[in-house]
Amino acid sequence: MSFIPDTVYNLVHGNETVTAALAKDPTSSVDTIAWKLFAKHPKRAANIKVGQHHPTPKDLDRVAECGTFISRPSDLFLQIYGEVLRTYEYDPLANLVSPSLSASTGVMPLSIISVIPDIMRHYADCIVRAEKEVFFATSIWEASTAATVVTDALRELSHRAGARGNRVVVKIMYDRGNVKQIYNPHQIVPVAEYTGDAVKLPHPDEIPHIDLEVCNYHQPLLGTFHAKYMVVDRKIAIINSNNTQDRRVNMEMMSHIEGPIVEAFYDMALMSWSTVMKPPLPLLTIPPVKPNVYKFRNDHPHVAAKDTEVAKLNARDTLRTHEFPDSMKHISQQDLYDADDAAEKQHNEEGLHEGAWRTRLSKITKHLSGYTTLQPDTQATLPEGVDLEDFTPHIIHAPHDPFPIAMVNRRPRGAIEYTDVNNPQDIAWLAGFHYAKQKVFIQTPTFNAAAVVEATLAAVRRGIEVILYINLGYNDGGESLPFQGGTNEVVVAKMYTELEEKEKDLLKVYWYTAKDMCRPVNARKKQRNCHIKLMIVDDHVGIMGNGNQDSQSWYHSQEANILIDSADVCKEWADGIRANQNTHIYGRVDKDGIWRDPKDGSVLEDMGTTKGGSIGAVAKGLVDAVKRVQGKGGF
Repeated sequence: MSFIPDTVYNLVHGNETVTAALAKDPTSSVDTIAWKLFAKHPKRAANIKVGQHHPTPKDLDRVAECGTFISRPSDLFLQIYGEVLRTYEYDPLANLVSPSLSASTGVMPLSIISVIPDIMRHYADCIVRAEKEVFFATSIWEASTAATVVTDALRELSHRAGARGNRVVVKIMYDRGNVKQIYNPHQIVPVAEYTGDAVKLPHPDEIPHIDLEVCNYHQPLLGTFHAKYMVVDRKIAIINSNNTQDRRVNMEMMSHIEGPIVEAFYDMALMSWSTVMKPPLPLLTIPPVKPNVYKFRNDHPHVAAKDTEVAKLNARDTLRTHEFPDSMKHISQQDLYDADDAAEKQHNEEGLHEGAWRTRLSKITKHLSGYTTLQPDTQATLPEGVDLEDFTPHIIHAPHDPFPIAMVNRRPRGAIEYTDVNNPQDIAWLAGFHYAKQKVFIQTPTFNAAAVVEATLAAVRRGIEVILYINLGYNDGGESLPFQGGTNEVVVAKMYTELEEKEKDLLKVYWYTAKDMCRPVNARKKQRNCHIKLMIVDDHVGIMGNGNQDSQSWYHSQEANILIDSADVCKEWADGIRANQNTHIYGRVDKDGIWRDPKDGSVLEDMGTTKGGSIGAVAKGLVDAVKRVQGKGGF
C-alpha cells in the first residue's frame, strides 16, 4: 500500500477549494458548498497508526508534491505532513482546509511571547490598518480589558474607513454555550446579545462604517471551539494561544504570518463559520497578489514600533501619536516593556541609573502581572545579579525566505469519547514523537491526554530526549474530572514510575517558572501561569497554535495549528521561550516528579498532590466545566 494513497494525492492536486466555490455563489452556506465539492460526510476510520508504512525516499518525494513549496522540505517535515495527509482518505476536510491549500509557504516577521495585553495590542494594530475585512476567531470572549482593546480598535477602524469613504466587513466568532446549539451549533448572535454586558461589542451605531456579524459556535456536548486566530485583508494571519479575556498572568504566544499559507487560514475561517455570511467577505472574489519582496524588522509597518534590535526608543510615542486616537489611550499608556527596556539598557551602559538591576526586575514583575493591580501582592523571588538583559517579549524574526508551512487542525467532536486521534492535529503530534531522531520539546499548560503520555514514554524508551515545560497546579479541578487524564503532578509522577532508571534521564520535566521567580508558583494562586502551546522536534520542525496536550484538545475541541519547517524560526522561538521565563533554570523536577529547592532540598509549600484529585478539586472542576461551556472562563 502506498504511503500516500492515490485518492489523497488527487484530492491535494485538485483545483477545487471552498473559497473559490463560495466566491462563485456567496449567498450559499459554506457547509453546502463543502458538501457539493467533496461529496461525502466524514466517516469514522479505523485508527491510523503513525509509522506503519515506513515511508521511503520515493514516498517522501511524493509527499513533497502535495504542497506548493518553493523547495523540497526536510524529510522530518515531509514525514509528519505525510502522516497528516493520510487522514484525508477518510475525511477530505479533516483539516478544516480544502486539501489543495493544506501546505505551502509563508514568512513570519514577528512572534510575541508575553502576557495577553501585548498580544491584543498587536491585534489592535492590525485591525486599525485593515482595508476591507477582518475575520477574528477566539474561543472565550469576555467583556474585559483585553476585549476592550479589540472593540476600541474596531471603533478606530470605522473612523478610518469613513475617512477613506469605504466600508469594512468584520466577522467575529467565539464559543459561548447556548441551548440552541443542540439543534444548530452555529448561532448568529443578535445585536442585543453581543452588545450586552457579557460581551460588550460595539453597537452598529458606534461603528457606522463597519458591517459586523457575530457567530457563536459550539458542538454539543464537548466540541468546544478552541481556535484563536485572525485573518486581515486576506494578507495577514495571526495565530495565538490566548483567549480574549483578562487572564493577565498567563504567559502566551502569538505569531504573525504572511504569504501563500494565509489562503489556508482564510479557507479555514470560512469553513468554521459554516453558515451564510451576511454580508459576504468583500475579498472573497479577489485572490491576493503575492508580494515581490516580504518586509521585516524596521521595514515592516506592524513590526517597526516593536523593533528593540534597532533601539526604537520612541516606540511608545509612535504608537500613541500615530496609531491610536484619544479613545484608545488605555492601550498606549500601558508601559511598552520593549521601549522602556531599551532606555533602561542605555542608562545601564552610561552608568546613570542607581539600582538598575532592581528597577529592571520591578519592571519585569509589573509586565508579567499584566500592567494591572490584580496581583498587588505578587513579589519577585529572583536573587539579585541574575541576568535580566535578555527579557524581550517581542521576538523580531530575522529576514528570511518563505519556508514550508502546513495547517494541522482538528474539527470539534462533541461525543463523550477519548480514543479518536484520526485528525491532522493529533497525527502531527504523534508523528513528531515517532520520527524524532534526537529531541522533542513541548510547552503546554496541561499534559495528560493518554495518547501523548504513551508517545512520550515510547520516545524516551527508544533514546529520544523529551523536554516538557508544564504548569504546576494548572486547572487541577478540571483535569481531575473523570476521563480527563489527571493533573500534571499526577501524570508526571506516574510517568517516572513507568520508566527504567537509565531512561529517566531522558525525560526532563520542568514546572513553569516566571522570569522574575526562582521557584515555580502553583497556578491556583493566579500569579504566574503559562498558556503557551508549542512543540519543537529536532530543533527545526515546529508545531504551534491552539492545542493543549490534554484530553479536551486531543479528543474534542476544534483547534488550529501550524507545522513549520525552519531551523532559524524554531531557534528564535526557543531562544524567546528561554529569555522570557526561568523554567530551564529553576523549574526542573526530580525523577520522582517532585520539585525540590536546589539549595536546601525543600519541596514547595503549595505543591499539588501526586496521588489523584481530592473531592473538593473535582467539585471545583465541575463548576469550572459549566462556566467553560457558558463562555465565562472556567478552565
